[in-house]
Amino acid sequence: MKKPLSSLDLNLLLCLQLLTQELSVTRTAKRMNVSPSAVSKSLAKLRAWFDDPLFVKTPLGLSPTR
Repeated sequence: MKKPLSSLDLNLLLCLQLLTQELSVTRTAKRMNVSPSAVSKSLAKLRAWFDDPLFVKTPLGLSPTR
């Protein structure tokens, strides 16, 4: 069953947008003025919500899965 996007926390969507721009948990955390740990936890929630890894680690940072 698909979940409505409106049920997703807007802060998680902001985190996802910044992760796609920065491709780095650390830089995303700086832009959001939160700790890298908070961004990692948000990414874990996003991965669970979308049932997708969303990003993979590479030597240069993160890379989107699709």
